Amino acid sequence: MMKTSKGQAAVEFVTFVGLAVVLLMLFMGVSIYYLNLSYQREIVQSAEDLARLVKNEINLAATVENGYARNVNLPSKINGDDYSILIGQVSTSEKREVIVNFKGVEVLDQLATDIPSGIQFTSSESKTGVAIRKAADIVSVSKITDEGF
Repeated sequence: MMKTSKGQAAVEFVTFVGLAVVLLMLFMGVSIYYLNLSYQREIVQSAEDLARLVKNEINLAATVENGYARNVNLPSKINGDDYSILIGQVSTSEKREVIVNFKGVEVLDQLATDIPSGIQFTSSESKTGVAIRKAADIVSVSKITDEGF
């Protein structure tokens, strides 16, 4: 039978506790990394959802008959944070694009039709919605004012 001293038992205990602390820190680091990935994916998904909403409404207008008109409500904020949106040809965007900027993430979606005179909501503006119309086979998009159409 081996005889262990109190000093050896203390060293073994401290070694095992140290190993447990290192493993716990490693587990916490990996958990925080994946949590941050999850939050980043939520940001991207929110921007994609808004871009898809606007894209689907404009593409619907492109496929129906002339005289189509619809108001699409936009949220004033996404998850409590501001965003900006460009629809159609505005500054650097093309005629067939919807661009949503949210928390440093830019999401671009392609439209089925040209929007020659596009619109842009900046982060400081009040976003109530967009009015989509189709006349003479041209889809137009405008900001909703207090009077509506």
